[in-house]
Formats: sequence, structure tokens, C-alpha cells
Amino acid sequence: MSANISPTSTAHNNIRSWLFRDMKPFPRWPVTLLLAVCTSVAIGTSSYLMWAHVTASPIAGCGGGGGWVDCEGVANSRWSLWFGVPVSLLALGIYLVLAAALAIAASERFSRRVRKTGWTIVTAAVFAAGMSAVWFIAIQFLLLQHICLYCMLAHACGLIAAATMVVAGPLRPKSARVIAAVSVAGLMILVGGQMLTRPPATFQIETFDVPAGEAGMEELDTFEMTPPGQADQSDEGVEDGFFEAPTAGFITMPSMLFFGVVDAGSVQAQPPPQRIAVIQGGAAKLKVADWPHIGPSDAKFVVVELFDYNCPPCRETFETIRGARSELGGQVAIVLLPVPLNADCNPSIKETGPRYVDSCNLSKLAVAMWRLDQDKFSSLHNWMLGGDQPPSYAEALAKANTMVDPDALKAELASGVPDQFIARHVALYRRVGEGSIPKLMFPRTSVVGKYTSVKGLIDLIRREGG
Repeated sequence: MSANISPTSTAHNNIRSWLFRDMKPFPRWPVTLLLAVCTSVAIGTSSYLMWAHVTASPIAGCGGGGGWVDCEGVANSRWSLWFGVPVSLLALGIYLVLAAALAIAASERFSRRVRKTGWTIVTAAVFAAGMSAVWFIAIQFLLLQHICLYCMLAHACGLIAAATMVVAGPLRPKSARVIAAVSVAGLMILVGGQMLTRPPATFQIETFDVPAGEAGMEELDTFEMTPPGQADQSDEGVEDGFFEAPTAGFITMPSMLFFGVVDAGSVQAQPPPQRIAVIQGGAAKLKVADWPHIGPSDAKFVVVELFDYNCPPCRETFETIRGARSELGGQVAIVLLPVPLNADCNPSIKETGPRYVDSCNLSKLAVAMWRLDQDKFSSLHNWMLGGDQPPSYAEALAKANTMVDPDALKAELASGVPDQFIARHVALYRRVGEGSIPKLMFPRTSVVGKYTSVKGLIDLIRREGG
């Protein structure tokens, strides 16, 4: 009596026989060891990235603030998900399958037929890992222009493993090409899923429970403002990370900083309105009139923004702010504090990305323009953020020289005062937690990241900016 053999079983046997036909000798131990090392490293990095995603923990030792090395920027991008599933989980799954298949393929305890199956699975897994690595490396370099060191380490392992199997794998070329074609199909599914995945939110809203008016001011030390075009001759030092000089004074109290700049050389008959901008529940306070701003210094509503002229999310948020200002008119003032994402003037940035090379100079130029002519500052600020691409420093300087006296601008830039302002902006950036920009800050609320809803911002300003 003959056994019944299903067509499906027959097809599986035929495919397996075709793949195994003329299989080359199994790789020697150095190949197996190299694959094991690559797999172990990739499992470790993928596990850590998965843990960071699940726990919403910062990724250790990997830049930040939008620099070239910025794991947070990569991990929070749309390309970190596949239909809502973290790609680190997919990578972890591939490498765990690879590890199990490699353990079977390399062990002499199993039959040759089982080991052949193991090596076939190893080949498929490393090809999938290698092709995915090419895709994600291209995404980081070409689209995000940020790299994640942990991701790059895992991708390097995938590429090394794939190259190893091409050179020393046991499958014959025809079989390897079939496995590669299946891996390409899998990659297309990955890419398609990422294209169809809804991008994650580009911003987060932080709230602060400390009432803004609880902490009063005991004393405020004021200093004479260095007039535009004159170098500061003060020998004041640095305390608690904040520059204290004749251009600015501050007083430190528990959980509160007061930033103030007093212009003693002003030609105005009346002192400027003392509208105070409070942020993070009273953790910091700024006199609107004493800092670069657009809009009336005594406006009903105030927003404090930390940004970089070269930061793409900042440029998109600028359009939202412009729309909100058009609606609110003179009711709102925007305190504009450029924070360069450049290690030359911002200690929080460990490595300067290529797009931020001019950030320090552009920020100082903006402050210098504000010091010389606040109306012209508004025009220059809008011009620098309003185009499709940020201007180079040479272009911005040429533009500024057509708006004010070039000699006065040169003297102001050489005075060192714009540098002091930028140092204070950076100090405030560090005090409020560093991380992503732009930051739109109100007394009880901060919006961190790209914000593109004009109506949402108007509602937020009316609700939180008073």
C-alpha cells in the first residue's frame, strides 16, 4: 500500500533539492566565527535601540541637537518605523533567526541535510540584512543627513556578513541568486511599508506645573549695555555656565533664572516697556525689550523661540509663526534666540553637521543687526528663514550690508557683544534641557520640534502666551 504524498510536499522537496544541488563544502571555522561575531554585535545594537524605543530613553553617546551624528534624529524619523513597527524589532528578528540558523549550520551534531537547510537560511538572512543596510545607510546620508552610530554599526555587520557569504558561502551561484531575489522582494516590502507608514509626530508638547508667578525676585543686578560698535572691556567671568558681563546680568535662585539686558545708552526718552517672558513654569524669565524680538515689546502675548537658521524644522516652523503673526498682528511678540547647532559656539554639540557650518556666524549676524536696527533685523530674519534654502554667511552678510552701514555692522560684529548674546542663548538652551529645536516656549508649555499648524499655534498663543 503506497503512502499519499501531497503536491505541496512534493513542491517543497523539489525546491529544496534544487537549492541543495551541487552545494559547495561548508565554510570553515573562520567564516563561521566572523558571521557569529557580526551577528552578536548586530543583536546587541538592535536590542539596545529597541529598548530605547520602548522605554523612550535617550540614546547614549550619540550626538544630538541636529548635528551630523544624531541618533535621536534618526530614531524619531518616519524611516524608523514599518507600519508602526520599529525597524529595530525587525532587525532583531532577522538577526535572531540568523543566529539560530548559524548555530545549526555550524554544528556537526545535525545531519548534513539539516545543516544544508541551516546554511540556506543563513544565506537568506544575511542577504536580507545586507540589502536593508544599504537602504538605511542611504536614508541616513541622503535624506536625513544624520547618522545613528548604533544603526551604522549594525548595518556594517550586515554588509560584512553579506559579503562573506558571497565570497565563502556554500550555495552555488544560481541558488544564491534566487535567495538574493527573494531578499530583494523582502526589501521592496520593507520600503513600501515605510512609504505608506504615517510619519510620526514632528513635535512634542511639554507642560510645567510650577506656577509662573510664585517665585519673586529679590534683587536684579544691572549693568551698562555696551553701545553698538564698541568692544566690551569688562573682565567679568563665567558663573554657573552663564556669561556675566556689562551686556547682561542675571540672578540665580532655586529653580529660577532671570535673564536681563539693560540698554543704558538708549536715546529713547522713556524706558522700554518691561514685559516679562516667563518660560518653563518660572524656571527662566526674560525682559522682552532686552532680547532680539519681532513685534511690540509690550505685546499681550509672548513666545520665546530657540532655533537655528540652518535647521530644516526651524525653517518650516518659521512659516507657521509668520502665519500666526499675520493673524494676531501687534498682539504677539516673538523673542528670537538663535541657538547654533555648531560645536564652535555651542558646547552641547559634539560634532558639527555639514549644514550647520555657518550657524554661529549667521546667528551673530542676526544679533548684530538687531543691535543696530530692530526694524532691519526683522527684515533680515525673515529673509534668512523665508527661502527654500538657508543663505550662506557670505550671502547673508552681503544682504545685511545693503540694509545698514557696513562699517557700523563690521564694528558691531567685532565688538564681541553678539558672541556674548549667543553664549547666553546657548546657556538658556542647555538650561531648558538641550535636545531638539525649534523650541516654542510659554510660561507653562513648550512645543519642541517642527510645528506646522497655524491655527494650532494661534490657539496655543492665545491660551498660553499671556
